[in-house]
Amino acid sequence: MEKPAVRNVIRDTRREIKYVIYANKELNRDEMLKEIRKFNSVSYNIRQKHGSTIELIAED
Repeated sequence: MEKPAVRNVIRDTRREIKYVIYANKELNRDEMLKEIRKFNSVSYNIRQKHGSTIELIAED
């Protein structure tokens, strides 16, 4: 599956996790946080390691 064109980046400074969210448009902060909440709602995604980078594909 091909990644959408726009790359959005947001950081969790407390845990030093970088979230890279690929979407078809530029996302604002609330939209990025919504995608991160969806990702974290799945039980096996909850514990990311300190300093990791997570790549997500947004569902528009």
